[in-house]
Amino acid sequence: MSNTSIPTALIFLSFLGLSKANADTPPCYTIASLQGSWALVATYGANIALSFGERYLDADGNLFGTFVLNAPVNGSTTGERVISTGTQAGTYTVNCDGSGTFTRLLTSSTGVTTTQTDDFIITAAHVKGG
Repeated sequence: MSNTSIPTALIFLSFLGLSKANADTPPCYTIASLQGSWALVATYGANIALSFGERYLDADGNLFGTFVLNAPVNGSTTGERVISTGTQAGTYTVNCDGSGTFTRLLTSSTGVTTTQTDDFIITAAHVKGG
């Protein structure tokens, strides 16, 4: 082997090591990591109420959607329940490690409005075209 072959081989091997190191580096997530339509099922308290919802995330940190809620009637002694609908609008943040927060204003067809904050973590990513 000539003297020029050894440095060339070492440089080539160092690039192989770099490729492996980059493959093991987790991605840095952003608000653009979450986008599109999402369906949700949520329970409240000890399964006191159940909600089905849809959220649309715009990849710029804004969200909006609708929901259907099956909940007990306040003050009912017979276990009466009511089904209501509503809208939700708000924002979301995403940290580099994939953790984040949804902050939403919920407006129910019963006239109730409330702000809710949900924490989440991204556990996998799908790369478009990949």
